[in-house]
Amino acid sequence: MMVTTSDNLRITTDFTLRLCALLRQSGVDVGTQQSIACMDALLLLGTVSEDDLKAIYRITLINRKQDLYELHKIYELLMKDYLSPRATPFEGLQEREAEPEPIVIRRREYSDEDSSLAVGEDLGRVEGYSVREVDYYKDFQFVPKEDMPSVMAEIEKVAKKFASIKRRKTKRSKHHGAIDLRASVRDSVKFDGEILNWRYKRKVPTHSRWVILSDVSGSMEIYSIFLLNFLHFLNENHRMKMETFVFSTRVECLTEHFRSKDFREMLKNVAQHFSGWSGGTKIGAAIKAMNETYAGVITPKTTVIIMSDGWDTGDIDLLDKEMSTLRSRAKSIIWINPLKASPLYEPLALGMATARPYCDQFITGHSINSLEKLTNLLAK
Repeated sequence: MMVTTSDNLRITTDFTLRLCALLRQSGVDVGTQQSIACMDALLLLGTVSEDDLKAIYRITLINRKQDLYELHKIYELLMKDYLSPRATPFEGLQEREAEPEPIVIRRREYSDEDSSLAVGEDLGRVEGYSVREVDYYKDFQFVPKEDMPSVMAEIEKVAKKFASIKRRKTKRSKHHGAIDLRASVRDSVKFDGEILNWRYKRKVPTHSRWVILSDVSGSMEIYSIFLLNFLHFLNENHRMKMETFVFSTRVECLTEHFRSKDFREMLKNVAQHFSGWSGGTKIGAAIKAMNETYAGVITPKTTVIIMSDGWDTGDIDLLDKEMSTLRSRAKSIIWINPLKASPLYEPLALGMATARPYCDQFITGHSINSLEKLTNLLAK
């Protein structure tokens, strides 16, 4: 039990302030007023149990559901440090300064039955950037600024790997590929049904048709940056027929901007012309604009990819109607929701619950591994 009597007020205050500081360092948005409200609650309640203490922190310090994991992790580390003090305070909570060493990029493999981690084989590629490994399963919102270059390099590798996607379309081949039994039997008619010459066929790359609609409202800004960077790498391959849009309360086409080779310059240009960045979200109105204003880019051969957390401040009936229209016109709809990465996630948001039945695939987009899974879906 942790108490907040006058004897231990100093310890409680120190613990809470350090917790708030560590949450901010981890990317959790904790404001000054939230810290004050947390301290007021502790002083008002007096003696509290550990469960009550955690509840106070959840209520006063956390604004988003996805930040609960970070609160729990930091709380446990901090409490362990208080109960078992080290010679160096908060060892493990703050990163040690070290001389730059080569980075060994590892991929962590998860089994389907067990969520435990097993470090896989090194990919063998060594870069002289930092001492941190690139975790393919790490949530983008928890990636430190200093690790961004290495993470972007891995995203680029994934994009280049899947840039030329081979579909089911085949082409006749003289000597290579799989046996084309139908053509061989048809050709055997000339020889009384005896197959004298085998015919072959091979898969050929086809032009993939995608329409991407990315939510850049405040709750999705971090994830949309990574997705758009990933798509920018893909767009460098000319086999991709890609139309890219961003939306919050209105829709903006980025297809022309994607021709820029510099992703940062592209974002800068978009920010100057698109005032809805980091604003609210009206998914129904955005999809209506796609169905009406940009109707020509959606065909029966088009895969529509929507990235949003489903928090809609617009008309839900409009969203239902426009999703139905979009589903009837497109080949398939893939919905990317980073919140789905949480084991406790359920599509309870009204916008997400309305749109979910119209989606062929409902996946996460919170990590490098999830982007790999997206490309695997597109390769089918």
